[in-house]
Formats: sequence, C-alpha cells, structure tokens
Amino acid sequence: MIQNDFENYLNLSPTVFFKCLPDEKWSVLYVSQNVQMLLGYTKEELESGSIYCLDLIYPNDLPLFKHEIEFFSHSQVTQFKHTPYRLKHKDGTIIWVEKNVQIIRNQQGNVMHFLGFINDITAHKTAQIELETYKEILDSNNTITIADLDGNIIHANEEFLKNSGYTLEEILGKPHNIMRHPDSEKETFRTLWATIQNKKMWKGLLKNRRKDGSSFYSSVSISPLLDYQGNITKYIGVRHDVTELITATNNLKIQAQTDYITGAGNRFKLLLDIKKANKPYLILFDIVRFGEVNDFYGYRVGDALLKVFAKQLLALLPENLNLYRINADEFIILVDQEHQTDFEKMAEQLHTNLNNQAVLLDDKTIFFSVVMAISREKPEDLLSTVDIAKNYAKSQNSLFCEYRKEIELAKEYELNMYWANKIKEAIDKSTITPFFQPLFNNKTLVIEKYESLARIVDGDEIITPFYFLEIAKKTRQYPDITKQMIQKTCKTFYQTGLDFSINLTMSDILSEETRACLWENIHTYDLHKQVIIELVESENMKNNPNVLMFLERAKTCGCRLAIDDFGSGYSNFDYLIKLGATYIKIDGSIIKNINNNDGSIDIVKAIVTFAQARNMKTVAEYVSSKEIFDTVCALGIDYSQGYYIAEPRAALID
Repeated sequence: MIQNDFENYLNLSPTVFFKCLPDEKWSVLYVSQNVQMLLGYTKEELESGSIYCLDLIYPNDLPLFKHEIEFFSHSQVTQFKHTPYRLKHKDGTIIWVEKNVQIIRNQQGNVMHFLGFINDITAHKTAQIELETYKEILDSNNTITIADLDGNIIHANEEFLKNSGYTLEEILGKPHNIMRHPDSEKETFRTLWATIQNKKMWKGLLKNRRKDGSSFYSSVSISPLLDYQGNITKYIGVRHDVTELITATNNLKIQAQTDYITGAGNRFKLLLDIKKANKPYLILFDIVRFGEVNDFYGYRVGDALLKVFAKQLLALLPENLNLYRINADEFIILVDQEHQTDFEKMAEQLHTNLNNQAVLLDDKTIFFSVVMAISREKPEDLLSTVDIAKNYAKSQNSLFCEYRKEIELAKEYELNMYWANKIKEAIDKSTITPFFQPLFNNKTLVIEKYESLARIVDGDEIITPFYFLEIAKKTRQYPDITKQMIQKTCKTFYQTGLDFSINLTMSDILSEETRACLWENIHTYDLHKQVIIELVESENMKNNPNVLMFLERAKTCGCRLAIDDFGSGYSNFDYLIKLGATYIKIDGSIIKNINNNDGSIDIVKAIVTFAQARNMKTVAEYVSSKEIFDTVCALGIDYSQGYYIAEPRAALID
C-alpha cells in the first residue's frame, strides 16, 4: 500500500525515476510512469528492452556522459550529479535535463545498477544560453565596466581593456576619470553623477583619453543596479566606440565648408562665422572680367589665377581674419569690428595692393583689376547688401562702393511691385501650375515617384519660383500659392496609384489654413499612402514642437517624409534622425560636382552610408548627365532626379 502511494506520488511529480544496469547500453530495469510526459515514450516501451538509456542521449553529449559514469563508477562515491546534458524526445525534439545518480554496489564494491532522478531544465538552460549569447554579443561590440558606489572600477571586459590600452590591474579600484579627456566639460560629469545617483539612466557622448594619450569618442549609457529593496549596489557602464562616425562627421563638416579650388572657406562657412561674430562687416573683392580669362585661356588657367589671388590676399591679411570664396571670382573678408578698429584703413590698403596687377601663368601675363565693396548692415543682410554694392560699383564703372540704402530702394521697389502684381494675377486666374519631375529608381530602372514643383504659366511663358517665390513670401501671397499647389497636385494623382511629393516649408506647417488644406485634400482623394511630404529649410524644424507634432501625425496616417537639400553645408545627422525621414534628397550643388575631385564624392559616400545604416532611401538631385548618373548608381544611391532623367513637365510621364 505504501509502495503504491509512493509510485502515485512519483508519477504526479516532474521528477522521473530511472533504474539502469551498468551494461554497455545501460538497459532500463525500471522507469516511473511520468517518463511519457518527459520523453514521449511509455513506461512499457522503455522497460521492454528495445530502447536503452544510450539511445536517448544526444550524441554530442555522450562522450562526457560516459566519462562521468566511468569516473564515478571507479571512485568510492555512492552518488553524484551529471553535468546537464540533452535527451532525445520521441518526437525528435531535444530537451535539457539535470540528473542525480545513486550508485548501488554489492559487497565486493562492484556496481549492480544505477538509480537516477531526472528533471527537465530545458527552459532554464535555454534562457541561460540566450543570456550567455546576449552577453557575448554585448561584450564583443561594447566596452563594459562596473563601478562601486564611489565610482571606482571593479570590473571591465576585454573590449574595454583593448580600447583603453590599460590592463585590468591598472584600472581596478581606480575612478573612471582616469580616462577623462581634458576637453570634456566638468558640468557634463556633474549631470551624469547626479542622474545615476537619482536611480536613473544617463546617456550621452563622451570624449575619452587612452593610456597612450590618444583620444576616442564613446556613446555611453550608465545605469545604477538596485537590490530588492531599491538601494543602489553598483553602477554599470556600456560604451560603444563612435570615433569613426565622429571623425567622418567632422571631416564632412570641414569639406562642406571649404572651397575646393583655393582652400578658403566657402559661402556656408561664411554664414556660420557671421553668426558667431559680435559686430560683423564684410569686404568683398571681385576680379574684373574674370569670365574673359576662363573663356580665352580655359578653366585651368582661370583656376590657377584664383589660387594666386587667394594666396596674395591671405598674405596681406592680419592673422585674426579669414578669407572666403563665395562665387566664381568673388572673395570676402569677414571683419569683426569689435576686434579690428582700423577697418577702413585696412580695406583701403588691401585694395591698393591688389589692384592693377600682372600675374604670369603658363607663360601668359594676365592683368586684372579688383572691385571692392563694403557692407556694415545687419548680419542677416550682409551678403545681399555687399552684393548690391558690388553690382552698383560695376554699373558706375567704379572700383569701390560701400553699401547705402539709397542704391537699391528705387530699383527694388519697382521690381517688387511688378512681381507682387504678377503673383496676384496668377493666384486670381489660378495659373499657379504644378510641374512634375520624376524620380528614377536606379535599381529597377523605372520611374516610381514625382516631385510637384510650382510654376506660373503666363501664356507661353513658364515662370520658375526663382523669380517670384521670395516676393510672394514678403507680400504674404505665399500661402495661396501653396494651397493651389496642394489642391491641383492631389487632384492630378487621384486614382493613379503613383507616389508624389509636395514641398512644405516651416511656415507652411505652422499655418493652420495650409495644414487644413493639406489634410482635406489627402482625405478627400484618399492619398495617405501616396503622399511624401518634402521638408524644405528643415534644419530649423527639429526643435519646434508644433512641427514635430505635424510630422508625427503625417507619419501616423501613412504619409512619408523627405528631407530636401541635405548636405548643403549646414545640415547635420542629428536632426535627420529626429525628424524620422524616409528619403534623403542629397543637395544638387554636391551632386553636380560629384566627378570634380573636390571632395563632393566623399560627402555623398558618408550620407549614403548613414542612410543605409538607418534604412533610409537616398535621392540624388541635379543628375544632369550620364557621367553623373553612372557615378550616382555606383555609389548605391536609390533614386535619381534631374534633367538627364527628365525635366519638370505639366503632365505626368507615361
């Protein structure tokens, strides 16, 4: 009766009982009935003598299993525990088990049989293997340290030691600031320490210093580890080396801000530096009739002249001033009046030294004069006003002009009135017309999408936004242009199934009226899955909550986002990630110079690599020739757009 009770209890438990002989195949003498739950075999099948313990063990685990049986059988122990091993289920699946063995011996000490208690540990073992795999992956791709409550290192993985150059003995017990780079701001570490002591995770980018003094950058996450009572016991830091990305980004910034012919700063660099100056003034130098040099002697001689001119100008400049080339033959000096008190005298001396020179290039003597223009206007107006002063000097056959408002007021007023009336007429007559330029898939070799571009159709004349867009913004007619573009574009693509993009500026997105027009037309024509919202001037959008809310709504209802003119000098990768774009449109000024050995191709490669890593599609604008198209395809850019593919048209291309 007691035996039956025990067997009933045993058969209901998760533990399976085995009794085996010490023969070659470990014949089964007895097994508890619950073995069927574990292995799928019935008690009768295993006790019949047709299936042996040996048959159940996974082949790869058999050598260790045999070794343990052999070792413990010849020792004096009466019981032992197997290293976890695998058994084969009747249906072919594999299970992990843990087995405790009792050795039954006769009076001579020979083994008579084995008693085994087996438990299924598959779930635990699988979780353990997964955990070890995760740890291996984490260790192989990241540097990891664990610190005590004082921030002293108590553990570091091999990747950390390899990356930092320290041995484990050199860093154990040392604070993490052993790697702090002198460039790092103390406030960063005060914030870090306060965050983790508040039981929160800190994330950030840190510049570090190796044992040999070299620097590297890490993307860092530091978290406090808590006990069951919620008290901090230690801190764990996971770092990922991003030095290559930071270096590539910095190089990209330098290339994007440097003139490839002269090595001077370019227009974008100038714009950045103007913002930094306290009291900026501009001095512009324009080489008179430079175009004739190019036409008569060729571009190689023209480029050589630019290099010589830039070199001469740099030699005359004080050390605290920078030189910029902003156009073919135009150079600018940015002066911060706060640090350069003899501004006028310096400008006059430069002009005198540069004028009426003779330069010997390729055995050719080239004479040239220089027009100088100066502007002291507001920072945001400096470039436009110094250009007006230059043009006025040329129109008066003068070599010098300082900007005055009287120069442009009459002409500007006349021009503005003309275009304001022209725009109003176009809006009233509904001649704001979308022209469609196709986007060509470089892999499938078919046209897949279209960009909608605004034009004014005035009889046989087609007017591009170059002439009217800025005036429309100044005269507050721009929203009406956008609304007509949205209405006509959506109507065109209704029931076509084709994807298309509509350009929106920040002012468009912030306009309730424009937003309402967009949503109404998208919903009316059911175009949610076809619309690509192309963001113009997107750099200023990333920190505006209203813009981000609009973009989130657009993505939620199925619209996609594209970033226009990416890589044009001020763009950065941070806002690209924040805006969550589907497409990156690489700026046309870079694409059209991609085969000129000026660094443009390196910029494009960096953008493409970045986009591919984040599953974003790239579009090359200004693809105007087969040579550019071939290069674009070779770089792995997804789409091409430009006159080589097709020019914008009022009708869709079949």
